[in-house]
Amino acid sequence: MVLQRIQSVYLLIAAILMAVFAFFPALLIGQGGQVFAYGALTTTKVGFPLMMVLVVLISLLAVIDIFLYKNLQRQMTVCFVDIIIGLSLILAIGIQAFAVGSKEDVTVSCHWALAFPVLSVIFLMLAHKAMSRDKKLLRDSDRLR
Repeated sequence: MVLQRIQSVYLLIAAILMAVFAFFPALLIGQGGQVFAYGALTTTKVGFPLMMVLVVLISLLAVIDIFLYKNLQRQMTVCFVDIIIGLSLILAIGIQAFAVGSKEDVTVSCHWALAFPVLSVIFLMLAHKAMSRDKKLLRDSDRLR
């Protein structure tokens, strides 16, 4: 039997944060008096399909990970992969902001919704830590039998 406690809540919060992040821009890019939004589902000129794919993948993996409670090792692996994808999303946004911001006459400002991927990765890390605590507890109880 595998214990299923707080990690489900952490995974659900991470999935919700990434789903909400999809509807807000990550960066606001100003060029020549015009401001363009840069995000997963923005309707302005600047779009980033890789961001949309990563946001959907992170949300989907977090929801799937909730239902993998019967196999703790697989749940931990999927959570670790989700953390890596979340960090790659943050890195991709940072690289894009640096690439666009290095041009002349372009200003890049971060939107407040950029905190959602960071919080999502933090909640995924908390879920992974809770899973490892459960694994240790199961190992200790099996040792006592």
